[in-house]
Amino acid sequence: MTNAEFRLLQAVVPDPAGLIDPTSLPEPLPYGLAPRHILRTVEDVQDLIHQLNSVLQQSSHEPLEDLLDRAAFSGLISRTVAARLAESRPGSLVVNRYHNGYPDLIPKGQYPDDAVQRGIGLEVKASRSEGSWQSHGPRPGWFVVVQFAIDESEAVARLQRLPTVVQAVMMARLTEADWSWTPARANRIRSGTASVKPSGKLKLRRSAVWVAPAFRERHDYLRTSLVASEFRRDLAPRVLELLETANEALNAASIRDQIELPSELDEAKALAAVKSVLAKLRQDGRVESSGNRGFYRRSRS
Repeated sequence: MTNAEFRLLQAVVPDPAGLIDPTSLPEPLPYGLAPRHILRTVEDVQDLIHQLNSVLQQSSHEPLEDLLDRAAFSGLISRTVAARLAESRPGSLVVNRYHNGYPDLIPKGQYPDDAVQRGIGLEVKASRSEGSWQSHGPRPGWFVVVQFAIDESEAVARLQRLPTVVQAVMMARLTEADWSWTPARANRIRSGTASVKPSGKLKLRRSAVWVAPAFRERHDYLRTSLVASEFRRDLAPRVLELLETANEALNAASIRDQIELPSELDEAKALAAVKSVLAKLRQDGRVESSGNRGFYRRSRS
């Protein structure tokens, strides 16, 4: 069979329709970057994977997806993204020359020899996960998350699986509050791990710069799910306050109508969140049902 007959070796051309209107982003992209730079970077990543796998096949080697372990494959993508973004803004960004330095990209000329162990700039993460994004420390700053997908179907021969594709590129400024921290366990080699909390995931989803059209529906679902999660997180005290000050028992719909909703959250999802919180508050004995079914008031106990 020729390379063209192997599905894995088919070239992937990113769709420009996946670009997000920059005016809809929560804040402008840093260091003079623009959506077109992101699209070109995705094109370069896809081309690199295609070219390398074609050469490996011609030499009877396994494809990259099998030749490299999960961390190494992600590292290949993140390093490619960092290099391409630096080339996109040659006067503004350079790849950090410090070994394992943070972040991956730093402002050109800001540090001696363009190398710093820990500085400011732009950190790049590549992951096949939809939200389990980690770092070596809970650090504030600008982050780029490149989400990609690998066809790992065991029922299909490797070379007949779908080619690896970039699904989304997200870029947002995170704070330390957007990270959780898990210290290293005693007698374990693995170091402590910082993980992006839902608040940080939401910032990244809201700041997507390019999303593959085929992945847009899933991306939007993940974003609205995070909106609902963040809405529920602080909902209990607001519900209790409304019930405390109301002159009558309230049902879930009337409570929802008195709470400001995030723009991405529709009324049906907000109502479900309020009902869920009311059920939990009733279970905890903090609210009780009134004489009318579905109506609640603060517990008298």
